[in-house]
Amino acid sequence: MRLLLCGTTQEFLYVRDGRGFICLKPGIPYCLRLFHPLVQQLSRTHWIDHIKSNKCNRSILGDGDDLEDFLFGTSRHSLEVIAQGLKKIDGNSCFYCREPMKDIDVDHYIPFSLYGRDITHNFALAHPSCNRSKSDTLAARPHLERWLERLMRHGDNLIEIGFTAGISTDIETSSRVIHWAYGNAVAGGASAWLRSGKYQSVDNTYIDILPAE
Repeated sequence: MRLLLCGTTQEFLYVRDGRGFICLKPGIPYCLRLFHPLVQQLSRTHWIDHIKSNKCNRSILGDGDDLEDFLFGTSRHSLEVIAQGLKKIDGNSCFYCREPMKDIDVDHYIPFSLYGRDITHNFALAHPSCNRSKSDTLAARPHLERWLERLMRHGDNLIEIGFTAGISTDIETSSRVIHWAYGNAVAGGASAWLRSGKYQSVDNTYIDILPAE
């Protein structure tokens, strides 16, 4: 990608090696990974705007504002399958507060705003109130320990749930995402959600309990 600066053209993200291959410049892979949520959201927003701007689509889309959910969200049927499967593993209790549930939300353990791809291992059943309180923050160590224990004890069950729901169950990707998310939190001095109004600092003890990549 070339960038025009002060009348001169400079290579910005990558260079071509003369054989048609693209080589990312030093530091670019790290930045793309670090700012993945921002790049993804910008890309999705511009794609949605592009679709809406096409006059031929207006008669189909109407004035609905749920185009993003339709294009990028998990289907309601898939979420129902996931919820029923996770109930068999976790019972009818909230993954976070462990209290019985009447109403159920299917929560993204690693917030969707941080990693916008659905992976079966990343789903957890939660009270709507716990889900709203946790919002787009990482979960504190007790929840991480529970997530890791579930992964170890019920890995095969999660694969079966994902297969039935049509959702990816790539354990290697899940492991990389967990390391990436909590690693960035440690580097940035972030806090993790424990319960409503209560947070913990994310330190290297979080990384120490993660399985090797």
